Amino acid sequence: MDTQIDSLDHITIITNNIESTMHFYIKIIGLREDESRPPFKFNGAWLSVNNRAIVHIVENNDHVYESQKPTLDHIAFRVLDIEKMKNILNKNTIDFIEQKTPDGKVHQLFIKDPNGIKIELSKNI
Repeated sequence: MDTQIDSLDHITIITNNIESTMHFYIKIIGLREDESRPPFKFNGAWLSVNNRAIVHIVENNDHVYESQKPTLDHIAFRVLDIEKMKNILNKNTIDFIEQKTPDGKVHQLFIKDPNGIKIELSKNI
């Protein structure tokens, strides 16, 4: 089967607390607020890396999502320096699970964001 998919564009997180969610993704993960977000009629934000909005945050609003509760397993981000990331997590008292893939090729840290979403932070070894 031929695919027309090029890459993952973005993920959207529905939250009851925009402030803590933005703080987590900006101060802990290291994304930046992106000013290119269109003027939607609902509260939210776009967060970027390398000038590309990859995380969209939307305030939980029954008019937008009609009380649906979307789920996902986890979001994975590649990091440049896994030890520096561990220091950031420790400094902010964020618990993490550390492991390597069975083939020993990827070093992984697993954490949770303020909404309980599992986040994988990984670096090829």
